[in-house]
Amino acid sequence: MTRTVTFDFYGTLVQWHEGVEAGFRAIVARHGRPAMDLAPLIHAFHTEGRRLRDTPPWRPYRDVLRDSLRVALDHGGLAMRDEDVAGLVAGLSRLPAHPDVPAALAGLRSGGWRLAAISNTDDDLIAGSLPSLGLALDAVITAQQAKAYKPDLRLFHHAHRVLGVTPAQTLHVAASQPLDMAVCKALGIRAYWVNRRGEAADPQWHPFTEVKDVSQAARSILG
Repeated sequence: MTRTVTFDFYGTLVQWHEGVEAGFRAIVARHGRPAMDLAPLIHAFHTEGRRLRDTPPWRPYRDVLRDSLRVALDHGGLAMRDEDVAGLVAGLSRLPAHPDVPAALAGLRSGGWRLAAISNTDDDLIAGSLPSLGLALDAVITAQQAKAYKPDLRLFHHAHRVLGVTPAQTLHVAASQPLDMAVCKALGIRAYWVNRRGEAADPQWHPFTEVKDVSQAARSILG
């Protein structure tokens, strides 16, 4: 059987939530509101992003980020500036890996596993964060390539065609239940849910193995 592990990228391998928070913190400071509560803005940002990704026609993720940011800032009574978009996109284009990730990926590679990312992003946006992983992935599959965002099954179908595998020949490691575990359930992919943020497991997306980080998932995969 082909030994292939696919990974969600943002939040699973690199520090997405930390990057979003840092980006919003810089924005409110630029608007003279450094003490502003970021939680409602970030919630609006994520909610609008999901709506835009799920609404046809497909659009580049860079556009999703811009339009989601506008809605979030409107929610907070702030008028979006060009530098707000540029700053957020720049930060999200060079996110560091979570500390456990490089060693975990190296261990899986040494164990004979192929490693690939399947991500809701554009090719150029993900490129700047890849070096922080400590090794080159065997494949990086993006929504831009498939013209579809998770949980649309077309993104995973495209990834499996590129990798030359069936769903049964892969494992998937991801931090999102509604975006990734949902697809794994639908396609019968053996899944590891990376619960870095202490969230509650939702039984509707079972079966999956819950782990605290990628390192724990790697140890389980390697046996």
